Amino acid sequence: MLSTKKTTKLIASAVAAAAVIAGAAGCSSDGKKAGGDITGAQSTSPTASASASASPTPTSAPGAPAITLPADVAVDIQFKAGDDPVKKQAADGLTYALRAFTEAAATGDINRPGMVYAFTGTAGAYMNQALTQLNSRGQTITGTDRYYALTVDLKDPKTAVTAYCEDQSKSFAKDKASGKVLTTTPSINDYTDWTTALTLSDKGVWQVSSTQAEKGSTRCQSASTS
Repeated sequence: MLSTKKTTKLIASAVAAAAVIAGAAGCSSDGKKAGGDITGAQSTSPTASASASASPTPTSAPGAPAITLPADVAVDIQFKAGDDPVKKQAADGLTYALRAFTEAAATGDINRPGMVYAFTGTAGAYMNQALTQLNSRGQTITGTDRYYALTVDLKDPKTAVTAYCEDQSKSFAKDKASGKVLTTTPSINDYTDWTTALTLSDKGVWQVSSTQAEKGSTRCQSASTS
């Protein structure tokens, strides 16, 4: 599943040498979910509908670093967490983390303040490794990455497991030296099914602590058009 063309939203796999890094997820060669271990992930609902339009960027918690994206990079996040205030806060934390990772990938800086703020545990290590590999290829990102079909499962007041989809059909890698956009033909591999755990820090920040992903998701491809 290794692709030098579709590299936005990379995450390094935790499985052995047979695992590969693909466009937005660390997946094993058989396409099964890979990444960090997520307690309670199996109880997350597998069904959700994409929202009709992107939600506005949520208000960040006091002290959250500002996120700035280049003009040619966008994150379209279509999350609806329902009416539960804790679920909304966890969803806002995830939204911020996705934007922070996009900023880091676009700038090539794995130590952006937003990354330090939004990620912890194994998730931070995986994301940093992925960005290091993106930099080693002399690439950055361009286009629009879309996230949708969110479900939030609260395990306890300080732990949430989220399931959501990613559509990379309009996001691409770009060669830093030449500026050439490495476009790809749209396919099912543009769709990634994510399961992510978030934990509430002592400072009241919902941080991504572990994550798993499955590239080539038929569920997410179907939800994209619903």
